[in-house]
Amino acid sequence: MIIDFTITNFRSIKEEQTFSLHAETPGSHLQENISYPAGDKIGVLKSVGLYGANAAGKSNVLLALEALRFIIISSGDLKEGDLIPCYEPYRLSEDSKFAPIRFEIEFFVPSDKQDQNKALRYRYCVAFTENNIVQESLSFYPSNQVATLFNREPNHTWKTIPFGSLYKGGKKRLPFFANNSYLSKAGDSADTPLIIRDVYNYFRKEQTRIGATRSISKAGWLEEKDLVSKVGAILSLVDTGISNISVQERTETEDLELPEELPNSLKLRILKDRKYKPFFSHLTESGDSELFDQKLESDGTLKLFNLAPIIIETLSNGGVLIMDELDNSMHPFMAELIIKLFNDPRINKGNAQLIFSTHNINLMSPELLRRDQIWFAEKQLGITKCYSLDDYDKKKVKPQSPFNQWYAEGRFGGIPAINYQGIVDLFNVPREIHAQEE
Repeated sequence: MIIDFTITNFRSIKEEQTFSLHAETPGSHLQENISYPAGDKIGVLKSVGLYGANAAGKSNVLLALEALRFIIISSGDLKEGDLIPCYEPYRLSEDSKFAPIRFEIEFFVPSDKQDQNKALRYRYCVAFTENNIVQESLSFYPSNQVATLFNREPNHTWKTIPFGSLYKGGKKRLPFFANNSYLSKAGDSADTPLIIRDVYNYFRKEQTRIGATRSISKAGWLEEKDLVSKVGAILSLVDTGISNISVQERTETEDLELPEELPNSLKLRILKDRKYKPFFSHLTESGDSELFDQKLESDGTLKLFNLAPIIIETLSNGGVLIMDELDNSMHPFMAELIIKLFNDPRINKGNAQLIFSTHNINLMSPELLRRDQIWFAEKQLGITKCYSLDDYDKKKVKPQSPFNQWYAEGRFGGIPAINYQGIVDLFNVPREIHAQEE
């Protein structure tokens, strides 16, 4: 579970911003929305929503998590001298456009595969320029005291990077280029200590990000009969008109033809995903079933159909699901359902998390979310600032306050500033002015 994520100099985020999922003051309101991965010491929120105007930087906060994941998982594949593709600094200032991007994340990783409630707390920090990791460190909390696993500074090479005394149980010193993170190299090696591989695999396996325009699907899931059955049951329970789902193997080979320029690995994955075709059963007036092709289903139904297996897997395995524009192409009630599933301790038994952005103020409800689960992104002079509803005076903004109504009134910021009169004037510019300009 993610506790805190700090971003500096990434896209529209120039100054250090901390996006926190730490329940600092648990209180009594919606306590079921909090998990305690390491006992009752640190409470972590099961879901967090990010609001703000278009272009305020909401997506950049979520993209920063994806950039961090690239550094941890994929930077080890970069060849010597390759540019780091996720180096996207704040470009509207001379003192930042070539400066390092800095990420710091504090998180829990299960220490017992059979018990998600036994977890170790870690802190990972990394700073990088377009072709160089300039600083990197990983520490953890074996007790109340923090212990360093490794600490890479600008003057360190793979031969001189220092390690902590508790980093043991395998090979530690591995060759890496300046543009490779040590964690990426060590985490992907079978002979390194288990603790480093656990952290690497947490980011590799347990985090899923879905962009606002990105197609969503879980590779090969149509071959899993139990999962197909669960997805069908969910669709039947949310008034889609679908009674169940059946899967048939494709026979029309022309549908499987792919461009020659695609890599073979990608071709194999696409062919596997397209090997089976779903059909949706609808009850007829006589009580029989009629099979519908997915082309006949609504966009909202198809989005939920593709999203459901990812939700099921995340809730089962205790991962982190990151969704940009949660309610895009879906009815608001479906978005509310997803949040409820993550907040419900009867369902979310594995400390799963949902991090999402949205414009839907109906989700900003005291019956659904706590104050510390509601965050805002706002641009000030082109720079994104992040803050929580919990930052406001708690005597004025109470747990049962009408958050959505007050947000719509502009009390919390994070809404677009619209010059309506300027737009009216634009539509009413006299024609003679246009003629003079021409």
